[in-house]
Amino acid sequence: MNPVSGIIALRSTVSKGTTTIREALQQSFDRAHAAQPRLKAFSHLPATLDVINNDASAPLAGIAVAVKDLIDTADMPTTYGSPIHRGHVPRQDAWVVQRLRSLGAHVLGKTVTTEFAWRHPGDTVNPWNTEHTPGGSSSGSAAAVAAGIAPLGLGTQTLGSVIRPAAYCGIVGFKPSFGSIPRTGVCPLAESLDHIGLFARSLDDVAYALTLLAGKDASDLHGHPPPAFNAAAVSDALPSPPRIGLLQSQLLGEIDAPQKELINQAAKRFSDAGAEIIDAVLPKEFADAAELAVAIVAVEAARIHEARMAQFPQLISAAMRDLIKQGHAITASEYLALKARQRAMQQAFASWKEANRIDMLLMPPATGEAPKGLHYTGDPRFCSPITLLGVPAITLPAGFGPKGLPLGVQLVGSSGADLLLLRVARWCESVLAHERSFPAILP
Repeated sequence: MNPVSGIIALRSTVSKGTTTIREALQQSFDRAHAAQPRLKAFSHLPATLDVINNDASAPLAGIAVAVKDLIDTADMPTTYGSPIHRGHVPRQDAWVVQRLRSLGAHVLGKTVTTEFAWRHPGDTVNPWNTEHTPGGSSSGSAAAVAAGIAPLGLGTQTLGSVIRPAAYCGIVGFKPSFGSIPRTGVCPLAESLDHIGLFARSLDDVAYALTLLAGKDASDLHGHPPPAFNAAAVSDALPSPPRIGLLQSQLLGEIDAPQKELINQAAKRFSDAGAEIIDAVLPKEFADAAELAVAIVAVEAARIHEARMAQFPQLISAAMRDLIKQGHAITASEYLALKARQRAMQQAFASWKEANRIDMLLMPPATGEAPKGLHYTGDPRFCSPITLLGVPAITLPAGFGPKGLPLGVQLVGSSGADLLLLRVARWCESVLAHERSFPAILP
């Protein structure tokens, strides 16, 4: 059973009539059902395939989308990864789901998330090695795209929940600038940090999806999409090779030797291709950026989820109880001080990047290969400070570690400059020339 093609390749065959919409969706549907017993990527997978949109010219006609079970769907259960909401079917689709359907896309199913996007994982395994985590919280979406089931996956990131699982599963993960895609109808964890992100198998696919999904909705007060652009603009040649700041560890902690070697190899290849590589040393204010992000999450999550814990204490995980307890221990004045520090850090990062004339920051997406076991979804320390800043970030698959699991590189841009990030990342992707392959989760 062959893996599905990427978004752009599949759109080409569907629009030309080489492949019908039903044939394209049937392939995803059949592969999802065949892989589910081992992969466990879906929390809900329909038993039958109902094709509603038959307009082959629609921008996403024939594209099956794996939608994280944190995002409301009016025709499928949305449980937010919690037994509290088992069987819950929302009254309407989330904004992003409405948008997908209007563009001709098909919601293939709901994918496994950690409980309320926090640290209590579901059953999804890494498609490269079922004894290892796929990462979280967007576990199922990352695994489904990596396994060749869906050409597009939706996830969310509050700390590292798109970039890290994409790296662990060997695919492209993109977290756009904060507010780029409206979160109306998405269960919040921390409203001032939550992002909707994208999973695909190539940068061009991610860019194409972003041009269609970026927008603004009055119900999401944080909405602020980047300037509109055509996906073809991502392929425009850069006026000159980029100036890239290389960040390996420093204030954010240590990384595994294979991951460090991969980052260094990538930097050398970029340098050989003409890029200017400089050692990037973050301002000292970033020393506790990861802790600051978690503190903000704790306060906001406590406000959002305290009623659930009071009503269903036996159905809330220990991880979520601890987070709510941490949030309750932080006073209102302390929270305001945390937010002030976040704003100062955002300004400091922008000034530091400009002063060093850095087009893009190159850094690890994770500490190394996906950890063994399903109880722990991995350390987000190389993602959470970037999420705190609200700047766009992308991870590209770049190799494999000694355990045979994928490793990636993370590129970080400036707030609102998503197109520039994608253009530089496309240049980097072409230089890396990483040969894509699919894990043997299915024969």
